[in-house]
Order: sequence, then structure tokens, then C-alpha cells
Amino acid sequence: MRLSLSLLFATAIASAFTAVQAQEEPAECAIVEAVTDFDLEAYASAPWFVHQLAVNSYSPIENNFCVTAEYTIKEQPSRKGYTVTVDNTAQNALGKTSGGKLCAYQTEAEDIGKLAVAPCWLPKFAAGDYWVIAYEESDEEAGTDGYALISGGQPTIPAPEGLEGCRTGDGRNQSGLWIFSRNPERSEELIATVRAIAVEKGFDVSVLNDVDQTNCDECEDSLDTFQDLFGNDRDCAWVGNRFKRIRCLFYKDECPFTCDSCD
Repeated sequence: MRLSLSLLFATAIASAFTAVQAQEEPAECAIVEAVTDFDLEAYASAPWFVHQLAVNSYSPIENNFCVTAEYTIKEQPSRKGYTVTVDNTAQNALGKTSGGKLCAYQTEAEDIGKLAVAPCWLPKFAAGDYWVIAYEESDEEAGTDGYALISGGQPTIPAPEGLEGCRTGDGRNQSGLWIFSRNPERSEELIATVRAIAVEKGFDVSVLNDVDQTNCDECEDSLDTFQDLFGNDRDCAWVGNRFKRIRCLFYKDECPFTCDSCD
């Protein structure tokens, strides 16, 4: 266990060092800036619903359902210096929930929308960039939904031939692109507006995939059969019939309701 933790810590440090190198060498990519006049308290005042996002190591496309992000400002910094709690959730097609709590802190002045995010046990220098590139709060009187365009730092990877703009990586740090809204209901007009902002800033928006924000209270077992470890066709009734606890270790993705893993 001690060896594995040391290896994980070393990997995190190497990842952070590589990310800093990539950030210093944006190559052909336009330099992007985070918003100024940023109000973290307002930003963290209500949940955000993700309507489009880029795939990375902790956001696989299979979990592009009911993705939310909620931020809470800590009453006092953690021992490692983090000032914000980040609560991310997502679901797969069957309603099985994934995600968890992370920690964040602002990397520049309080009025600049540059933060860094990491598992709470990691030191601050190992956190990955979280930049608020565009941000507008909702206005009930005007009937507008709030939105935010978030990037995992400076994009450094030019888009493939035939596409425009640049992208961040698809690993853990210095990765990701998100379109947030305060409203869980999808607005194609809002999404188009934020995508246009991203293009203007120099992002490759072809990496963005839709998130399904419907039926988010439902969690159900697969009605299809699936193969067990030995190639036999099984269903969720078989998983719950005998040795449920053991079988759920292997088949909870297919049978989240049977395996009590919906929440």
C-alpha cells in the first residue's frame, strides 16, 4: 500500500509538471484569458447543469447524463490551502450515479476567474487548472438563464486538420471543456451562444458532446442480457438471486437498482 501511494503521488507530481510545461508552450494556439470582475460567491450560489462537455479521464462519454457541478466556499481554508468544495455528479444511461467531492482554490486575484481543482488529499501544486472563460448570471426579469464556459486551462493542442481552434488534453489535469447553465432544461440558443464565444476565444468546439439532463431522478436495471465473466448470458434477476453482494461487484453497472447503487 505504501508503495502504491508513493507511485500515485509521484505520478500526480509528474502530471502537474507536464501541465505547467504545456501551459508555457501554447504553440499555435491563441492565448485565452479567464473572466475578470469574477464573483466567486455568486458563482457558487446555485448548482450548475452541464449541457456539453469534452471527454477526459474522469468524464467518459458513457456518463454524459445528468451531469451537475456545485460549489461551496469553505468557512476557512483546508489544511492544504483549498478554499472551495467541488461536488460533481454524473450518471450513466441506467441512472447509476458517479462523481464525488474535490477541492479548489483561486490561483490569482479574487476578481479573476482562475481556479485549480484536485482531489482534496493532493497538495495545491498538483491541482489542474479550472478557468472560467465566460460567465453570466441568470436574470429572471429578463428571462435569461445563466451560463459559464469552463476550460481546463490554456488550450495547447491544435485541432486536427480540417478543424479550427485548439483544445486542452483528455487526461486528468489541464483537460476538459464545459458549457454550464443554471437551468437543467436544454436551450439550444444558449448553447449556440456559448459555443460561439468559445470559437471566438480560439477553442476547438468539435470536442464538445451533448449531456442528457432528462429523467435524472430515474435509476433502473438494464432490460437486456449481458455476459458474465465466463461468457454466459445473464440478467439482473440472476444478479439479485444468489450471491448478490459478490455478483454486484462485477455487474452493478448493468444492474444499479438491484445492486442498490442508484444514489
